[in-house]
Amino acid sequence: RMSAWDRSCHIHTSSSRRFRLRNSSRSRRRLRCHWPRWTLVALATWIAVDQTRRHLIGPVDRPQPAVPFVLHFESSTGSSWLMELLGARPDACVVGFEPIDNITMSSPADHAARIRWLRTLWSPSATSVEAWESWQQQLLRASVFGQRHVIRTSLHRCSRQRARAFGLKARLSRLLSHPTSVPALAALMRGSGARMLRLSRRNRIKQAMAEYNRLHAGRGQFVAAATYTSNASRPRPASVHVHLDRFRQALRAVERSHRLSTRLLEALEGVAVLHIDYEDLLGDTERTMTAVANFLELQTGGLAPP
Repeated sequence: RMSAWDRSCHIHTSSSRRFRLRNSSRSRRRLRCHWPRWTLVALATWIAVDQTRRHLIGPVDRPQPAVPFVLHFESSTGSSWLMELLGARPDACVVGFEPIDNITMSSPADHAARIRWLRTLWSPSATSVEAWESWQQQLLRASVFGQRHVIRTSLHRCSRQRARAFGLKARLSRLLSHPTSVPALAALMRGSGARMLRLSRRNRIKQAMAEYNRLHAGRGQFVAAATYTSNASRPRPASVHVHLDRFRQALRAVERSHRLSTRLLEALEGVAVLHIDYEDLLGDTERTMTAVANFLELQTGGLAPP
């Protein structure tokens, strides 16, 4: 007697070689069917078409989960340069300049607005053009700290199809002014899987001098660098007159910024942090940016040159 499977196989095979049974024991019975030629031709055609499609257009794109991040920095540590390098990558959506760092807004309600903005930035929707535009509009509506034009311009550069990492730079130590703001930030970062790039500088004296130039002489390190590199024949001054009281003030500001940054990191237990020194970023840019790309799960090929 034939089972339903045997009868089905019997129908679709030739009359001369319908089926063959090996090892007729009931427990280890195996049935070998001889499929008709048209079935094998159809199967081979489907496999060839699928392989051709994969060769020409590649595998079907599947949306990858976003990698939220924030660059927590101290003054005069090269944060703008680092964000510029990240912003040049198509797989990173970087919002400039410092979208939540309005120094005049330091109340608990302002800190809550910062956390809402971060939650929106770190929850992008790229499933469709409509969803992408809706997410951008939500982020703009949540931008109550100014710089809305800069935020809109930054979002316009982001690629819906290719962006993987979504982030900004911010002095998150400002949230230390309210006792419940930092725990709320820590919960958000742990829940969303947000990662932190912590940028600092080993040489505090040079950091204080750069801060002194930026605050009191009206020239930052990038302006000075552009001035000297644009004209290589121009000699570098042998000495610079420094007002000692103002330099002392800049040094105190640098030390205070470092202490607050360290306090914030201690409060963000369980958050993934990559420590970056300005000296390493300047001395070996490619290696440092490779470490950043690995940390943010970005492609390491085609990194921006130093």
